[in-house]
Amino acid sequence: MKPAIRANTLGEQTAENDGVLLAENFVETPEYRSILETRDRCVVVGRRGTGKSAMVWGLQRFWSVQKSTHVIKIAPEDYQTIGFRSLFQPFAGRYSLVRAAARQVWKYSFLMEMLVHLAKSFKTRDVITNYPCAMEHVKRWSQDSLPCLSKACSRIGPILKSHRNVEDMVGQLPSLLDLYQLERDFEEVMKKSNINFYVIVDRLDEGFENDETGAAIVAGAIGAISEMNKKYERVRPVLFMRDNVNKSIAKVDPDYTRNIEGEILRIHWDQFQLLNLVARRLNSAFGLGIENDQKAWDRCTADEGHGRELRGRDGFRKCLQFTLYRPRDLMSLLNQAFYQAGREDRSTVVLKDIEQTARTISETRLEDLKKEYVSILPSIGRATLTFADGVPEMTCAVALEKLDSLADAGTWGNDSQGRQDYLILRSEGVLKALYGVGFVGTHDAVSDTFAFCHDGRNPDKELQLTERILIHPCYWIGLNLKRDALTADQAEQINDEYEIKVTSQTPEIRSARIGAIISNLGQIPEGRAGAEDFELWVENAVRTIFAGHLDNVERKPNGVSTQRRDIVATNNCRTAVFQRIHADYGSRQIIFEVKNLKDIGRDEHRQMLSYLHDKYGNLGFIVTRDEDENLHTGKELDWVREIYTNHKKLIIRLNAKFFQRLLGKLRSPEKHDVVDKSLNTLLDKYERNYLGLAQSTRPKARKIS
Repeated sequence: MKPAIRANTLGEQTAENDGVLLAENFVETPEYRSILETRDRCVVVGRRGTGKSAMVWGLQRFWSVQKSTHVIKIAPEDYQTIGFRSLFQPFAGRYSLVRAAARQVWKYSFLMEMLVHLAKSFKTRDVITNYPCAMEHVKRWSQDSLPCLSKACSRIGPILKSHRNVEDMVGQLPSLLDLYQLERDFEEVMKKSNINFYVIVDRLDEGFENDETGAAIVAGAIGAISEMNKKYERVRPVLFMRDNVNKSIAKVDPDYTRNIEGEILRIHWDQFQLLNLVARRLNSAFGLGIENDQKAWDRCTADEGHGRELRGRDGFRKCLQFTLYRPRDLMSLLNQAFYQAGREDRSTVVLKDIEQTARTISETRLEDLKKEYVSILPSIGRATLTFADGVPEMTCAVALEKLDSLADAGTWGNDSQGRQDYLILRSEGVLKALYGVGFVGTHDAVSDTFAFCHDGRNPDKELQLTERILIHPCYWIGLNLKRDALTADQAEQINDEYEIKVTSQTPEIRSARIGAIISNLGQIPEGRAGAEDFELWVENAVRTIFAGHLDNVERKPNGVSTQRRDIVATNNCRTAVFQRIHADYGSRQIIFEVKNLKDIGRDEHRQMLSYLHDKYGNLGFIVTRDEDENLHTGKELDWVREIYTNHKKLIIRLNAKFFQRLLGKLRSPEKHDVVDKSLNTLLDKYERNYLGLAQSTRPKARKIS
């Protein structure tokens, strides 16, 4: 019996409908890890199909299993957003007033959602009764079992509509909502509890209207989220926003650069991450069991002859050049390609399948680009059409010539908004905007590649008239572009000429963050004077390196106990090396005992031995300032062997350089598995080499004859 021909072999195109495969194949991107590891940014921005919903799902899954945590997710439907917008009608679209009022409304709503949980929790419900203001507001907020935004409308709507002087109302709103007292009450209750709140705000683009009121409402939410992120140590809020909404805010907010831009983390995918995503899906769909990403891809593809290869890195890159480096683009392309191959009774995809699928997708992508940005760039539809039936590569001067044709009023027909947009931006402004949304890329003479701005950033340089630009290959078929810009050999396969380099801020942000941790070590003196600072440094390094590997990293969790372990993290067997540690050594709680010394001896090893029992299992790490990553022959190695031989407890010594080395490697997203590999290698060394020695390694005393 032939296998079923499936339309979505690699999964659904939206995370909301892709539950099973998403759970099995979730990719921890640098942006995802950045949110887990740091509090630096609290607004995640991405275009359609870049995985915002998948990231929301991943964060909710990760945070919801943490100790003493509560996740609040606010993801309104369009009708809720539209109703929420009606709250701000009294301000008549005045941006600064709507933003100020919205910030207070959002802050009140977030506080109430958290206070309601505190009032219900058995750990804090008795505590909160001592705060009458908080209890009164909790009772009112809890009267109806409505979504958050609907509650805000019913609770705050009458207050906003009761004042005629809107400026006065904005000033009095915090008092009318008892915000100052509620914040004090919340802080006091949090001091008496150990609850951590994670607030996820998503789908604000549902029902979003691109005007000053719509932009101000979202900007108010960002202001409230940013304030909470800085003010409350145990509240971690994150807001997800589509790029076109962000651009709308940037267009009208006079304080965007100062207050909002620094909070933004942009989602970006590169070739390595996308190959990893596809390989995971291929393994799940076809039961391959192949660990190497490239080998998994090569197993499911085939070549059609010289110049028609689909295997190898170059073959995968050919697929990417029909996309916008977004997971949804790639999944759509490959799902349809595998469907086409299945109809022809083939189990592997060839370049012909990709090309046939690409035509349909190219036209769809062009329409998507117009729909996504027409609200902030009304001239985009006509502007892209000026390049139709032409060549994909040209200079900026030629591109500006084509765009100059839009100056003719007859070109626009009844599209007055598009024409007005063009008259304001002129050809130069429109070309910059087309670069900013990834329609065209600029040539980098040093690397001989075309750089495309796929994450929606505005270009940070002036475009020179002689500069070469390229229309992104995913639009070539949709625009019916000729290939005259290529040589005869290159015309056979358009993608061979162009290696597309994706630009993003995320690697710089990540690299700077990790670089700061590495450099801070040099400022910490050895010995007792720097002991606490070194302990804090190790805690920060553990949180960064083992994010996604270990949960609930905590410093001195039992500080009042006689056995005060320095740093403890929960091992939920999320990765292979920690599955091994749990299976072989029974360690559910992982100990990192920190010693700001180069040399450790009997006392330190005996101290760790006393810690290793019950859930702490039979393995622990001691972190030191030793320059050598290897154990020293003599007392140190003998103590490790003796404790293992007599007690079956393995004590592994890690030095600060080990952490620095891992941090350095984590700057490169493609080295996501370096932690597993390094720890597995270290375990092998201890088990095979150190523990296998039969005799003492201490130097023998010389005999005196």
